[in-house]
Amino acid sequence: MQPAVVSLCIMMSSLITFCVFAYEPSEQIQRNLNALQTSAEQDYDLFLLPEIRALREQARAQGNKPLQIKALLLEGSIVQHFGEFEDGLDLHQQALQLAEADNNKFLKANTYLAIAHLDIDLESYELAQRYLDKASLLAEQIDDNAQIKADISLWQSRLNMDRGAYRLALKSSFVPEISGIRQETIAQLKLTRSWAHLQLGEYLQAKQILDDLDDAGYLVQNRRMRIMSTVQRARVALQSGDFATSIELAQAGLRDTLGTRFLLFQSQLQWLLASAHAQIGDYQQAHRYLKRYAVTEQSLNLQKRNNKLLKLEAQYSLAQQKQALNELERDNAQQAKQIMAHQQQIENARLSQQRWLLIALLAFTLVLVFYWRWQNRRYTKLLESQVAQRTEELAERNKRLQTLSFTDSLTGLSNRHHFFSMIDSTIEVHRQKWQVPQRQQNADLIFVIVDIDHFKNINDSFGHAAGDIVLQDFAEILKQCTRESDILVRWGGEEFLLVMPDMDRAAAHEVTERIRRQVESYPFVVNDQTINCTCSIGFAPFPFDPTQPDKLSWEHVLELADGGLYLAKESHRNAWVGVHTGDEEMQSPAEHVVQNLRSYLQAGKLKTWSNLSDLIYACNTR
Repeated sequence: MQPAVVSLCIMMSSLITFCVFAYEPSEQIQRNLNALQTSAEQDYDLFLLPEIRALREQARAQGNKPLQIKALLLEGSIVQHFGEFEDGLDLHQQALQLAEADNNKFLKANTYLAIAHLDIDLESYELAQRYLDKASLLAEQIDDNAQIKADISLWQSRLNMDRGAYRLALKSSFVPEISGIRQETIAQLKLTRSWAHLQLGEYLQAKQILDDLDDAGYLVQNRRMRIMSTVQRARVALQSGDFATSIELAQAGLRDTLGTRFLLFQSQLQWLLASAHAQIGDYQQAHRYLKRYAVTEQSLNLQKRNNKLLKLEAQYSLAQQKQALNELERDNAQQAKQIMAHQQQIENARLSQQRWLLIALLAFTLVLVFYWRWQNRRYTKLLESQVAQRTEELAERNKRLQTLSFTDSLTGLSNRHHFFSMIDSTIEVHRQKWQVPQRQQNADLIFVIVDIDHFKNINDSFGHAAGDIVLQDFAEILKQCTRESDILVRWGGEEFLLVMPDMDRAAAHEVTERIRRQVESYPFVVNDQTINCTCSIGFAPFPFDPTQPDKLSWEHVLELADGGLYLAKESHRNAWVGVHTGDEEMQSPAEHVVQNLRSYLQAGKLKTWSNLSDLIYACNTR
C-alpha cells in the first residue's frame, strides 16, 4: 500500500510542476536558458540535460519556436561533447527544421554553425565548409551580426587547423576589437590563434597570447579551455627548451583530464611528456609515455571511426523514415481522392435513380467503405511490419558494430576499447563495498597482467602464423582458469589483462599459480610440432591500501601490477609476483610510489607475494 501512495504523490507533484512550467512567462524561460548556457560554457555537464529538456517542453507548449531552437542547439552541443554524435545530429536537424519553418535567419545561421562543428569533430571537412559558407551568407543579411561573425571565424579557423592550413588559421582567427562578442568566443579565438603560432614554431607569440588570457581570468571558469591553455603552455616550454617546466605543466594537465572526456588532450600531453623526457635523457619515462600516447591515439582513432559510422547510420535512418512518410502521405492522398470521387458518383446516382434502387446503392456504398477500410488496414500493417523489420535490421547492425569494436579479432577476447568503456562503472559498483564499516574480505578488484615468455622467439622460429595459434590457445587457457564474472582483455601483443572482482587477495595466489601451471603443462601444437611455453604474471589489488581506498587510482594499481610482471621476468620467468602494502601506512604520493616501486620494495615499505623466493629488486631499466 505504501509504494502506491508514494507513486501517487510523485505523479501529483510532477503534474503540479508541469502546470507551473506551462504557464511560466517566456521571459523567465529565456533567463533560465541563458543561465544554463553560461553553465555549459564553463563546463559541459550531463546534469544540465533534464533542465534543458524541461525548458524546451515549456517553449513548445507555448509555441515559442526561437526558444525551442536555442534549447535544441544547447542540448545538442552537450551530447556532442560526450561523443553522442548520432543524438547530436538528430537534435541539430530538429533545430534546423524549426528555424526554416520560422524563417529566423539568426537561429538558422547558428544551427549551420552547430552542424559544421559536428562535422569538424567527425573530420567531414568538405561538408563542414559548406555549412560555414551558408552561415556566412546569412550573416551578411543580419544587422547585429558581430557575434555570429565571430563564431564563423572561430569554426573557420578550427577547420583550417584540422586541415593543417596554419597560416590561414591565423588569418581567420583574428579577434576584432568591437563590442557585442561573448568573452568565451574571444578566448577560444585567442587559444586557436596561439595554437596556430605553436604549430608554426612561433612560441613567443603564443606565450604572449596565453599571458593575456591568464590576465583576463576567464580560463579559471572554463575547464576545457583551461586544459587547452595548459597543453599549449607545456608546448611553449618544450619549444623554448624549458623541459622541466614542460613536464610539470603536462603532468598537471594529465591530472586534470582523468576519465575519457578529454582523450585528445591526454594524447597531446602524453606526447609532450615523451618528448620532454627524451630531451633530458630519461628514455625510460619517454618510452612509458610514448606507449600511453599510442594507446590513447588508438582509442581516439577507433572512437572517430565509430562516430563516423554512427553518423552514416543516423543519416540513412533519417532518409529512410522521410521516404516512408512521404510515400504514406502520397498513398493516403490518392486514396482520399478516390473515395471522394466514389462518394460523388454515389450521390449523383442516388438523386437520379428510383427509390427502389436506393437500398442497393446504400448497400454497395457500405461494402465499398468496408473494403477500403480493410485494404487500408492491411496496407498499414504491411508498412508497420516493414518499418519494424528495418528497425530490427538496424539494431542488429549496431549490435554487430559494437561487438566488432569491443572484441579482439584474433582471440575473441575483449579489447582495450571495451575495457576503458566499462572499468569506471565497474569500480563505481564495487566502491560501496569498500566504504562500509565492516569491509568484506573478498571485496577487492585484482588487476593481473599475464605475458607469454619468449614469444618473439616463437614468431622468429616458427612464423607469425604459429604465434597466432599460440595466442588463441593461450586465450582459451585463460578462459578455463577464470570465472564468468572476471574481465579478460587482450592488452596488446602477447600481454593479457585479467580483472577479478570480488576476489580475496589470498585466493588471487591460487588463480595465478593455476594459470602458470596450466600454461607450463599445455602442449601447444603447431603444424604437428609441439611448442612448450611459459608465462610471467604480475598482479596488484584495488584498492591497494584498504585503509586509504582513494590513495591510488586503478591506473596506478595497473602500473604496480605491470611492475610485478617485470620483477617476475627479471627474476626467473615462468613465475608470478603480486605487489601489496607493507605494515606501515603509505604517506608518499601515488605517482612517487609507482615510479619508485623497486626502492619501496627494497626498503620494505611495499611487499610482494610470489612463487619465487629469490626475487630481484635491483633498479634496472625495463
